[in-house]
Amino acid sequence: MEHIEFDQHTSQEYNTELEAVRNSLLNMGGKVEKQLRKAMQSLLQSDEKLAQKVIARDLTINALEVQIDEECTRIIARRQPAASDLRLIIAVIKCITDLERIGDEAEKIARIAEHLAQKKYHGKFYKELEELATAVSANLTKTLNAMARLDADRALLTAEADDLIDQQFDDINALMIKHMVNHADDLKNVLKLSWCARSLERIGDHAKNICEYVIYLIKGKDIRHIDLETIRDEYFD
Repeated sequence: MEHIEFDQHTSQEYNTELEAVRNSLLNMGGKVEKQLRKAMQSLLQSDEKLAQKVIARDLTINALEVQIDEECTRIIARRQPAASDLRLIIAVIKCITDLERIGDEAEKIARIAEHLAQKKYHGKFYKELEELATAVSANLTKTLNAMARLDADRALLTAEADDLIDQQFDDINALMIKHMVNHADDLKNVLKLSWCARSLERIGDHAKNICEYVIYLIKGKDIRHIDLETIRDEYFD
């Protein structure tokens, strides 16, 4: 299991700044995890008020992205980081973009939940969506744990698990399409549920992106657009 150790600088203030920016990233990740859980809860329980709270809290996620990005910019300007320090700052900047987009997808789910709750709709496919959301949430948690522990092996395993999420999404999507073809009266509602499924699949993709940034941080290799099997063969024992 490979980890990374950051140098301890003569400036304790610099050490503190680097640790603080990483902690801010993890704090943002925790809030995004909560947003996803609450968005799905509002959908599955037809809870209009909870959906509205999730929608309102998306502003907090957006503000955190701006705050962390500004802090990273200040560190670059003041400290001119190099080597693993620079990779950390770059990884944080990239990760917060994906976390903000996960927050956006959670907000989309909450908006659909609000709409369906107002119509008092609770039809088919909620069980399948709950199962997909459980898999996505588990992968997101593992992703953030990999970042917290700076663990490349855990990050690679989590990225590989995204294939299972994609398969779950494809299966649910096929069922929804078949239902909409055969039940035109339910088309609009099920179409909205299909958008929820798509949001969950996209959240899985963003989590996979973050895993790739963790590997970049530790290995020093940009592995985007390289298939995972090649990554494992070339960069992992």
